[in-house]
Amino acid sequence: MKKTVWFTGVIALMLLQVGCGKRQTTESSTSTVFVSILPLKYFVESIADSSVQVKVLVPPGSSPEMFEPTPQQMTELDVAKLYFAIGLLDFEKGMEQKLKDNAQFRYVNLSHGLDLIGEEREHDNHTSANGQHHTVDPHTWMSAVNAKLMAKTIAQNLIALFPERESEFNSNLTRLVAHIDSVDNAVRNILVGSGRRTFIIYHPALGYFARDYQLTQLSIEQEGKEPSAKGVMEVVERCKAEGITTILSQSQFDAHNAQTIAKELGGTVVKVDPLQEKWDEGMIHIANAIAGNLK
Repeated sequence: MKKTVWFTGVIALMLLQVGCGKRQTTESSTSTVFVSILPLKYFVESIADSSVQVKVLVPPGSSPEMFEPTPQQMTELDVAKLYFAIGLLDFEKGMEQKLKDNAQFRYVNLSHGLDLIGEEREHDNHTSANGQHHTVDPHTWMSAVNAKLMAKTIAQNLIALFPERESEFNSNLTRLVAHIDSVDNAVRNILVGSGRRTFIIYHPALGYFARDYQLTQLSIEQEGKEPSAKGVMEVVERCKAEGITTILSQSQFDAHNAQTIAKELGGTVVKVDPLQEKWDEGMIHIANAIAGNLK
């Protein structure tokens, strides 16, 4: 009899634990938001504070150009409720339809409605690592103008998921937009003070940044490929003509060619990271690098 009671108690305890596990999974999925890259985490957390757990697909130090989500990440995405995508990165395109087909899942393409650089074409000369063809610049977040529009879209979708927190999210959005404006003004002051209108970077990730501030971006990388020896010399000659001695190089790419060009110019290579989590600090750092304030 005692054994029977003991056995029944164990079963009841196991069922209770399973029930709690399911409840925790449901609660966790409701409060988990995925983003594709780290700068989007900055925007989401600025609006939602600590009310949601934000998970990032592309880890620090990795390039979205070569990234593929892990099976574990795809499993976690299946039980999440919301995913904010740039929508233009190659790995996102490969998983977009699967996520859209999930009726319980809110897929948000943050590039919708933005003034994009380039256009989608069925055939062109720019072929990515996974064979997709595109001419659209995917680095939409590197613009204060775009950042404000993306922040508003993020807030709208968070409110749809947590309608009881609408007032709080809108208040946080107002503060974030004001902060983006202050970053924008700081960048403009830095660039105006330097008088520099042209910069060179390894991978062309600053097209929207250049457009916002009427700059010219020169790229060492050519159509996603390492430059030829002739290409390197052409870049060197252009830099000499423009008086450029600072070469920007992203943390996610090999700096060898940038260092070669800098040596030819008697200049320096400055590391920048358009993918860093603290978007505001990244924008200021890039402005200072272009202005020649960093050595």
